[in-house]
Amino acid sequence: MKPAITLSRTLTELFGETFASPSFWTWKVVAKLIDGLPLTAPREVELFEHCTGRRYNRQAHRAVRRLFILAGRRAGKDRFLSAVGVWRAALCADWHKHISAGEQAVVILLGADKKQAAILRRYCQGLLNSPLLAAEVTRLTDEVIEFRNGASLEIATNDARLVRGRSAIAVLGSECCHWKTDELAASSDEEVVSAAEPSMAMCPDGGLLLLGSSVYRKRGFMWRQFRKLHGNDDAEDLVWFATSRVMNPKLPQSVIDKAVANDPAKARAEYENIWREDVDDFLLVDDVEACTDFGVFERLPQQGIRYVAFADAASGTGQDSFALAIGHAQNDAARSVVIDVIRERKPRFVAADVIREYADLLRTYRINEVISDNYAAGFSTDEWSRNGIRFKACDNTTGENYLCALPLLTSKRAHLVDNVTLRTQLSQLERRVVSGHETVGHAQRSSAHDDVAAAVAGMLVAAAQPSKAEMWARFAKVDLSRLDLYIAQQRRLGLF
Repeated sequence: MKPAITLSRTLTELFGETFASPSFWTWKVVAKLIDGLPLTAPREVELFEHCTGRRYNRQAHRAVRRLFILAGRRAGKDRFLSAVGVWRAALCADWHKHISAGEQAVVILLGADKKQAAILRRYCQGLLNSPLLAAEVTRLTDEVIEFRNGASLEIATNDARLVRGRSAIAVLGSECCHWKTDELAASSDEEVVSAAEPSMAMCPDGGLLLLGSSVYRKRGFMWRQFRKLHGNDDAEDLVWFATSRVMNPKLPQSVIDKAVANDPAKARAEYENIWREDVDDFLLVDDVEACTDFGVFERLPQQGIRYVAFADAASGTGQDSFALAIGHAQNDAARSVVIDVIRERKPRFVAADVIREYADLLRTYRINEVISDNYAAGFSTDEWSRNGIRFKACDNTTGENYLCALPLLTSKRAHLVDNVTLRTQLSQLERRVVSGHETVGHAQRSSAHDDVAAAVAGMLVAAAQPSKAEMWARFAKVDLSRLDLYIAQQRRLGLF
């Protein structure tokens, strides 16, 4: 299939307002590769060999249909992806001639999260502002742009369900190194790509798969493609690997220097395309599943058990959930800890209403104190008190709780309820080394959360520590199964 207009001409003649700057010449070289046009200028050949690790062969040039761009931040990836999306959908062909009756040719443009998708959406709309291109639009919504030629451009977050079963003519993705890489995730990077290939199978030219990102961890689809394709002269598919300033010479070096001074490992990954060595998995999926009591979603309160509650609070106006975990320590030699209840309230909500609801639940487990992180102390202490629950600020940070809970999880001394959110969040935690100190937290993307995991980790650590009452009971050689009775007796004597 020969395109009605090449991407190279589109960037120069139709998107000239956006791509007129001389600094965009690097992206016009990438456009030539997609078009299958030969590279003629010495600097184009030099750029190709530098960014692909391959020797350029003028006789073997062909249109690249599977292209993976690994370039630093501020390199212009999103602007280029948006331009490719509009060109492929609106200008490349009269798609009515290439699709079955009743079908619509779809270009799917995927962001790593809603914020990224919104940026891509604005770029696409900006390219369509000219009268010539605006006349091709038949319908425009927040997520879909439809064109007269039978194609549409859909912009969303990376979701395999959006890709599967479509008549796709292109699948484009942004910040793919930051997509989910967990093999159990419904829309992992591998799942999205696996769904894209069959969707493009009936496209006359095989469809266009174009994924871009700054580098991150040495895992996932993009890392595997880099190892497989970069420097491989025999491969049809292509990895383009470049620093921010190679692709955008106008980016001030001072911006990069300042970022490196603040966080060297992060900045070198984001601007200099150095894969991060300081980030690793915190927990394996197998370890989390080994601790999970599948089929047990909640445990009812039992007599003779001292329950502990930990809350990971949220205000209700942001993106974080208000999570609560209730559990107890078992009276065994290993001092195993059991999760009994998990609650999560996703935003938006009124924090006071959630605290009232959780306080009622705590009372059913004979709990009159809740532990929480220091963040919550500012706005929820009084609210817990009004509902008859004492608030206790946790001495540990969330990262410290994760590190303290790790031995319980890896040694199978933690017994988790069957909760998909908990398993997902625990298995996606990342261990980082910052300024010589080890920290643990969720992935550094806006769609990543660890509210439920934080509540559970805090509860595991709190329950694993013997209480003052338990220490007295053990000293007095009291049967721990009768601990509640012992505590009541000692309180009458004024000891607790």
